[in-house]
Amino acid sequence: MIDKFLHQLRITEPELQEEIRKNATITEHDRGEFIIKNNNYIKVLKIVLEGKVRVYQESDEREILIYYLNTMETCTLSLSACFEDCKSTVNAIVEEKCILLNIPVRFVHDWNFKYKSWNIFTINTFRESYHHLIHEYSNLAFQPLKDRLFDYLVSKAEQDIVYKSHQELAKELGTTREVISRLLKKLEANKQLRLGQKEIQLLK
Repeated sequence: MIDKFLHQLRITEPELQEEIRKNATITEHDRGEFIIKNNNYIKVLKIVLEGKVRVYQESDEREILIYYLNTMETCTLSLSACFEDCKSTVNAIVEEKCILLNIPVRFVHDWNFKYKSWNIFTINTFRESYHHLIHEYSNLAFQPLKDRLFDYLVSKAEQDIVYKSHQELAKELGTTREVISRLLKKLEANKQLRLGQKEIQLLK
């Protein structure tokens, strides 16, 4: 697993490779398990080797999806916390069973100044996250919620079926269950989907 990580991130310095093997740990996490909690200090940088993690903020029983972490990705907000002793402003929960690479914060900070390949990894992570957040902000500002909901359902569908409750969709899109239910009924009336018992079927 670590060798795959080193190869995909093009970490070429033998000294850094050795430091990662010596100081990093690998852990497995099941769906629904929190790997980062809001208002907790970041002590370890977690990089997804396999699986998917949902990063979100929560306020007044609503969730705002920030982004998903996929293979070989890490939380930018956690990465930034490695450079100053601060608390997390997000939650991160396992969406699909995960294998994580865990690196203590003190190494993340030092490696950024010692090794070029790690510095490149850090810069690329920040840049890609910035582009993603700008894209999501544009969707939030300019795309109607009904369209965002349908696009979200398409992205989550497994063989044209989405197994999510109205409440889950409301949390992930930052709105209320009542609004989601009303929009789903409109989409059903437009023959874009069919509402079932604990599932939503997309129509082609």
